[in-house]
Amino acid sequence: MSSYPLPPQQPHGYPTPAVPQSPGSAPQPPYGQQPYGQPPYGQPPYGQPYATQPKTNTLALVGFILSVTFILSFIGLILSIVGLIQINGAHGAQKGKGLAIAGIIVGATFFALGTISKITNLIDLVS
Repeated sequence: MSSYPLPPQQPHGYPTPAVPQSPGSAPQPPYGQQPYGQPPYGQPPYGQPYATQPKTNTLALVGFILSVTFILSFIGLILSIVGLIQINGAHGAQKGKGLAIAGIIVGATFFALGTISKITNLIDLVS
């Protein structure tokens, strides 16, 4: 026989007493529950929506595409300038600043080359 006393048994339906914690430690949450203040994995806490990514400015994208075409480079240049103004005014809510700047550079270059080409063709026709 053992000389140690058995721990007292709780009647059915009553919770088991809490295990004493060491001084200075936080109490442990029950199994399967997250500690207070920590959101569950995979979901944002209630009332806090998912962070949305900024959208690419449509005018900057269309302006860049039209700037690459030799015939519509002037329209692409104008759309890229308007898109860049909108992006700067959105304060981070839109992205596509690089597309707008590239559209401005490519559109201005192609427009200048097209204008020079037309001028030289006219000079050749006159002379």
